[in-house]
Parts: sequence; C-alpha cells; structure tokens
Amino acid sequence: MKRFIGLLVFVLTFVSYLFAQGEVEAGRMSRNDLYGTARGMSMGGAFGALGGDLTGVAINPAGIAVYQSSEVVGTADLSQESSKVDDISRDKTSFKMDNLGFVGYFPLRSDAIPFINFGFTYNKVKSFNKKISAYNGDPASSLMDYMAEISTHENINPAKLDLDIEGKNPFKSEVPWLSILGFNSYLIDPHWDEDKERFYYTPLHYEAVTNSLALVEKGSVNNYDFTIGTTLGKVVNVGITLSVTDIYYRLSSRYSEEFERGENAGFDLRNYLTTEGAGVGAKIGVIVRPMHELRIGLAYHTPVWCSLTDTYSAEMEDNVTEYVIEDDPESEYEPGKTSSGVYAHDYRFRTPGKWVMSIAGVFENKFIASLDYEITNYHKMKFKEDADGINAKSIYENNKYISEDYKSTSTLRVGWEYRFTPRLSGRWGYAWQHYPYDDLYRTGKKETAIAGSTTIYRIEGDAFYFTGGLGYRFSRNFYLDLAIVYRTQEDDLYPYPNMFDDNGKKIIDSSPYTLKNNNTKGLLTLGYKF
Repeated sequence: MKRFIGLLVFVLTFVSYLFAQGEVEAGRMSRNDLYGTARGMSMGGAFGALGGDLTGVAINPAGIAVYQSSEVVGTADLSQESSKVDDISRDKTSFKMDNLGFVGYFPLRSDAIPFINFGFTYNKVKSFNKKISAYNGDPASSLMDYMAEISTHENINPAKLDLDIEGKNPFKSEVPWLSILGFNSYLIDPHWDEDKERFYYTPLHYEAVTNSLALVEKGSVNNYDFTIGTTLGKVVNVGITLSVTDIYYRLSSRYSEEFERGENAGFDLRNYLTTEGAGVGAKIGVIVRPMHELRIGLAYHTPVWCSLTDTYSAEMEDNVTEYVIEDDPESEYEPGKTSSGVYAHDYRFRTPGKWVMSIAGVFENKFIASLDYEITNYHKMKFKEDADGINAKSIYENNKYISEDYKSTSTLRVGWEYRFTPRLSGRWGYAWQHYPYDDLYRTGKKETAIAGSTTIYRIEGDAFYFTGGLGYRFSRNFYLDLAIVYRTQEDDLYPYPNMFDDNGKKIIDSSPYTLKNNNTKGLLTLGYKF
C-alpha cells in the first residue's frame, strides 16, 4: 500500500453498480423543453384546447379529432445555446429536425362517429446539447474536504480503497468512487481513531484552492406518438396516444483544483457517462366545444416507464509532489493518473405524470387566444429495483431523496394568433416553466445525493420563453410557418454538493457558480393537406 499498511483484510462484501443513478439524473431525464411545430411554438406551445396542429396533438390527443383532412408536416430547427458563467460564455449551434408527423382522416359517414383520425408524430422534447466552462473559482471548501467527509462517514477501511492490492478491484465494490480516486491520488489521508474504533479521513492540506470546471453534454429525448381520435356528437373530441420515448445522453466533465505549492500542483477529476434506452407511456385527452367560440381541454400524460443502460468511467490525474514529500521525505510518489475502467449498468426508471388543463377562444375566424396550465408531479419519479435485488438499498435511498427534494410544479403557456389576410397570420406567445425542487433544496440548504464520482451538477431555475412567428398559406393544400423562440434560464452550478452536520450547520461549502442559459431558436414548418 502507498501510505497506510496492514490494517484489515480487504473483503469484497457485495458488488453494486449503481453509480450513475441519482436525484440529479432523474430530474435531467424528466424535465422537457417547449417543443412542437413552428405554429405551436410561436404561440408559446399553448395548443391543448385547439388541436388541428401536431403541437396540440402532442399535448392533448383529442386535438387530432379537429382535423378534417389528412396532412403531412415537417419542422426544421436552427438553434444556438449559450451558457455563461461570469464573463465566460460557451455557445453551441445545431441544426436538426425537431418535428415530423402524419395525420390520416378517415370518414365513416355515421352521425354518432362521423370519422376516425389516426396519426403519427415525432417530437424532440428535450435537447442536451450544451457546453459549460467556469474558471478561477474561489471555493470556501475543497473537493478534498468532501471526499474526506464521505469516506469518514462510511468508516471505510483503507484496504478497501487500495488499488495496489493484487486481485482486488475497489471500483467493483460498495465503496464510493470518490473515496477510491481520492485515496489513490494521495488527496485524502486515513487515520485510526482508537477511542471510537473507527477510521476517519483528512484532506491532503487545508490551504485555499482555486477551481475550474467544464462540461460537454450531447443527446436528446425523443417521443414517437401514435394517436387515434374522433368526435362524439360534434361537441366532444376524444383521443388517446401510445407514446414511445427514446433517450440518449452523453456527458464529459472535468473538475480541477490548483494548489499553492509546486508547479502545476493540483488535480483533475474527469467523468464520462452515456445513458441510453427507451420507454413507453400513454396520453388521453378530451376537448369540449360548448359553443363555436369556446374550447376547453383536459389531458393526462401517464408516467413513462423506461429501461435504461448507463456506461460510465472516471479518472483522477494528480500532481501533489510538494505536499507528499513534506509529509514523508522517503515517499516514492510520482504524479500520475488513477482510472476506473469502463462499466455498464441496466436499470429501470419512471418519469413523472402530468395533467394539462386548457382553454381557448376563436373569434370570427380571425383571432385566437389560448392558455394551457400544466401540473407535473416530479416527486413521483422513481427508480425501479433490480430483479436480483442487489441495489435495493441504493434504490430505496435515491427514491427517498427524490420524494423529499422534488415537488409538483407548474407550467403556464399562453398564445395568440391574428389572421391579417386569408393567407397571412401573425402569432406571439409566452411560456413559464417553474423549477421542480423543494425550496430548501433549491437554495442549497439541503445536501444533494450525487451518483458515483460525477460531482458537477445544476440546480435549474425557472425557464421563460418568449415566442413569435408568421404563417402563410400558399394554397388550400400547402402552407409554411416560421417561428422565433427565445428561452432564458438561470441555474446554480455546483462543483460538488454542500454538506451539513446533524445540527444543520454547513461543513462543506462548494460555493456554486451562477450559470446563465440563453437559447435562440428559429423554426420552419412545411405542411401539406390532402
């Protein structure tokens, strides 16, 4: 062993691969962006009571019953995502297809059910494409303090952390990865408390540090909706959707600290994660038209039951020569790198369900005003226990954190459309998406349960959307819609979690950054009716 010899025999009690799951990851997979066609987006996504547009069908399946003809639609998106910390801004531009769909109109010539409509819609409901950088931080604590604290809390025998023990791999054991990386990189030191008969850990030093971090995220969440609907008595529209969700997320992160003594002294912690899989859910909706000018909608989106695979790895690169030699002049320490290797884990996850209540007015076929109010119960997100039960304890704890730290939250969408001529329409809208966290958790007064060694995470703030656009009908069959969507959101960017003692006093202060996110998106939709 490198620094601590002959304590207890290293016994591998059980194997737990539950590293990439946690409350942060649950929120990331469940909170969607504003999405849809250019017409729907230009009206703030407020289409739950209107229908007749693929945005409305995605929100409320009963919207498919508004169609009186078949239609093919496609939407292209050019967007720029800007992430700014202090004066450092990272931009990412992308071009993609956000929306594709088809609606088939099948008349039945029956007074009770005059027609049945079928439809298929593809929507990119969330994009993860983002770059974030932050430099020259001045944290009140160090990640070494955090690693020492969790190692002390777990009373970890140093023999369980040592990569020099032949035939044993600590990364396949139950001990935290941060403890393994910190110990083998000389960043935390173990001690034996004779009075308490337990191990405790201290950081390599207590000097002030400067830190920096960088994140690169890629991927998206895509929905494939299969919808059927009809009209009952020409007053009530009903619809139901089977939704298949495809998830792909890739993260590359780096957290660094620089020390005072020695050239290039400090460490870099790098994490790599890929999450991919699929899920199924359903939507059911109704739109009531008590009079021609008024439409009232109600829809329920079930949770999406997902089967996911995480592939992940981590590495720590250290250069702490001056500190180690001062403590032990005979040490053979050399700067180096500690790597975990690549691991994979399959698991199941349930997203939150949501209710959407909508109302819209249509006046003289010239002016439309619409409002959607959505409630999403984020505290109902849940990881599912593995079939073999190995991760039952971790699953239980993560679900407990989710139920305590998340809450039901609201989304409000409003939109207007005015038809200047029979061919040209103008649209504008607004949407507000409230953050999904308990207020104490949102303000950093409760600890965050991170997964594995990926310490960097965001606590997202409210999202605000300002939208507008134009629509033009070239003929009875062919039309084009344009939209501009601007989103702004301010998050807290944590390099690692705060920690508190039993009395609620903060013992680890990670000094989070303020992250300002702005996204400008241009959309173009082409549609053909037949």
